[in-house]
Amino acid sequence: MQKWTDRPSNKDPIDAVLDSSEALIRRHASLLSKAVPPVVGFAIFLLYFYRNQFYPSFDLFQFSSLLLAAACIGFAVVGLVVMTMFAPGSLLFHLFINSKAIKEELQYAMPYAEEKRGGTVLQLIGLAYFGPFCLCGLAVLAMVLFGYASFTMAAFIVPAIVGLLFGCFLQWRFDLPRYSFFSFAWIAYLAQLLFVLLLIAVLRNGAPFLDGLDATWQYPIVLTIPISLAVLVTICSMAHFGGWSAAMHFSLFFGILAVAYSGGLTTLPEQAVRSLGLGAYEAEMVTLDPAFCDRDMSNLGISEDCTLRNVHVVWSFGDAIILRPELEPLRHVQIPTKFVRSIVRSASGD
Repeated sequence: MQKWTDRPSNKDPIDAVLDSSEALIRRHASLLSKAVPPVVGFAIFLLYFYRNQFYPSFDLFQFSSLLLAAACIGFAVVGLVVMTMFAPGSLLFHLFINSKAIKEELQYAMPYAEEKRGGTVLQLIGLAYFGPFCLCGLAVLAMVLFGYASFTMAAFIVPAIVGLLFGCFLQWRFDLPRYSFFSFAWIAYLAQLLFVLLLIAVLRNGAPFLDGLDATWQYPIVLTIPISLAVLVTICSMAHFGGWSAAMHFSLFFGILAVAYSGGLTTLPEQAVRSLGLGAYEAEMVTLDPAFCDRDMSNLGISEDCTLRNVHVVWSFGDAIILRPELEPLRHVQIPTKFVRSIVRSASGD
């Protein structure tokens, strides 16, 4: 039996995960590209059906285009967050920190002693990544929440000021070449614009939850969002020191985490179904065939003129449509499609 001291040390867990996932993707890339989109699309529809307690009268796999369309919407929602996690660090690392002149000065500024180097590295991370992202997000939200500027104006002005400020701090702290602060400022400006885009996506996903909060808790929780996102984007940015693959893996993981915690995955089924025009929207009026209204149906929300007004359309594709009228208790009304003459969709409710 081999002694423990003679055995090779285990590989770092993060490196092991990165290597194994890369090997898996290379080996099964063709299969994954064919199987993942329809599976993701079906999962989105299945979750929507489960929440609304119904299943359509047709086989969903017969309409592969619907599955692919739903998957594309899902990939777009998650992909936007993932790319805005990935891109800011990519810009700052490859266009500034890893440039020849800046890299040499940063290496020269690092202390020789290992125990002192950690503090200098943290200062670099704070000044180049976390500080600009955090201050930019907080300043933009504060200006909007307290009425000092519109979101568009704040989103374009604040990154420029923050970029110049931290560019000067970086040049002074690490004794960078002359006018380095200006190079950092315009690169950081682009990176912060992407960070603001990420902030918008997360706030939009979390809007239903934030709107339901008490006013005393709403502002504090909203202001913690840019701080949390700045931490996540900083981690993803640091991963660029390990290469493109490491950065993409970290961005994918934390991007999905951000979408999940902001409520983006929770609302994704409704968003996909509504975007495809299949349901999950408000209708001002649904007109039915008089042959369907041959008896009193006021208990189902159907008026005497054989219409339903201000109803939520759960599903409108296939042999029957499913409606949710404003009734107490809430109930679903399933009507055969052949009896539906028209649906007037509410534009303000989408």
